[in-house]
Amino acid sequence: MESGGRVALLTFFAVLAALIPVAFGFLIARFAARRTRDDDRHRARRLAAAMRAHLHGALSARALRRLVKHADEATFWDALETHLVRLNAKSRRRLGATLVRSHHLAAERRVLLADSPRRRELAARRLGMLPTSASRRALRGAMGASRGIVAHTSARMLAGMGDLTTLEWLLENPGHLRGRTGRQWADLFQAFGPRALPRLHLALELGVPDPAILRGVIEAVGHGGHTISAPPLERLLRHTEQNVRVAAARALGRLGEGSSAPALLRALDDEAWPVRAQAAWALGRVGRDTAADALANRLVDRAWWVRRHAAYALSRLGERGTQALTTAIASSDDRYAREIAEEALASLRRSA
Repeated sequence: MESGGRVALLTFFAVLAALIPVAFGFLIARFAARRTRDDDRHRARRLAAAMRAHLHGALSARALRRLVKHADEATFWDALETHLVRLNAKSRRRLGATLVRSHHLAAERRVLLADSPRRRELAARRLGMLPTSASRRALRGAMGASRGIVAHTSARMLAGMGDLTTLEWLLENPGHLRGRTGRQWADLFQAFGPRALPRLHLALELGVPDPAILRGVIEAVGHGGHTISAPPLERLLRHTEQNVRVAAARALGRLGEGSSAPALLRALDDEAWPVRAQAAWALGRVGRDTAADALANRLVDRAWWVRRHAAYALSRLGERGTQALTTAIASSDDRYAREIAEEALASLRRSA
């Protein structure tokens, strides 16, 4: 037993002696990797600081270009994607003009046309960070030659540059972004900014066959407060697609044009409850107290969301709306109508 114990002890120390160099090597490798990461982050921070200094007039364009020329790909893009992600559009344009001939941008333009879809999408995002005429041409080419996510990302970057030629192309060639949802189209159209609203209004007037794209246009003009678009939006309250009618009612509520009240009142009788609900919400935004009676009738609607929007719309219509809610609480035979009227009145008192 004593001999066996010595053998076991010797075996333990032998294994320990073999493991110590391995563990020590692992720790050294880990320390070296951490040191490398720290050095990489430090270089990216220094380059980002140089870019900021250039934007503030403290570093010449020539000096910045020299620094960028000697920076590796990871450092250059880390400086932009991590440390300068909040730069405004004006600063990005200025930085892009300074670095227009950078080999880093040229490399991304090449990748944009000849790599995996995931890598091409990344290239599109990177080129969108520093707007230049060369990047704009490359993104347009990728958008025209691609489908799906690459085309969508290229279009989104061009939208951020305010490239209205791209908006025109998208409206005429929507198939390149086939499968995008109405929400995605809306986000894309809104990214073009206020200058796109007249063209989107024209699209409403001329007609947009694809319901998803049409919803995107509707949401964009509503968010943009383009009141001139109220008449075509009112006509779209009679569209065959339920989701289009919902979007049109929501957009009219955002525009808040009193002249849209008659069309919205008619939409309160729509066969689809989501349309009735959005029409009720919009009537509260439009602010015409002549809608009070019609909204009061919707307090007994079979859909809860319609009742809720009708009650809260009434709470926004001043004395006449408040009176309609008070009457419903006192005399309605519908318990749910009384409850939602009480809730809306209570909310009104809290906000007063």
